[in-house]
Amino acid sequence: MKLREVVFHKSVAINAEKIFLDNKKEIIFIWRSNVWKSSLMNALFNRKDLVKTSSRPGKTKHANIFIVNQKYNFTDLPWYGFAKLWKDIKEHLDALNSWYMDERLDYIKKAVIVIDAKIWPQKADIDMYEYLLELWVPMFIALAKIDRLNTSEMMKSKNHTENLLLWQEVFPVSSKKRNWIADLWRELGYALEA
Repeated sequence: MKLREVVFHKSVAINAEKIFLDNKKEIIFIWRSNVWKSSLMNALFNRKDLVKTSSRPGKTKHANIFIVNQKYNFTDLPWYGFAKLWKDIKEHLDALNSWYMDERLDYIKKAVIVIDAKIWPQKADIDMYEYLLELWVPMFIALAKIDRLNTSEMMKSKNHTENLLLWQEVFPVSSKKRNWIADLWRELGYALEA
């Protein structure tokens, strides 16, 4: 799929009625914390700052939807499983993620779980993986920050992730050096156009 245009569409809060009016095929991006997910999305979009970044956990309290080629939704979901958040904020974000995925289930063609390659999948990542399996949502795993690892460390992280999250395709990506970005984009295009 060739990227022709990407624009920010809207932010969706939990129980927003307008979500029901959209029947675009969709890719969702979901992440635990501090994994450079926004940088990854910007790299995929070939933009520097379309997807906003924040260093403060819990700041994103909406699902942020971007429209690609006037045809597909690429949705940035809030952090999940961040233990240091206030309990009510964490519960709100977890509720938003599960509500959004449940409402958009018929349109989601791929979920991209973004994981820090340096620390490997954590319990919250595994919980999200298992939740997506229960929903029958197909997924890719993006191992971010591989530019901080040497080749041997990167392969260990990739192999460990593949063994832990069975049957999922793992893309070791670097937003900075653009490693595997084109490969991930191509596979996302295949998922949308299938």
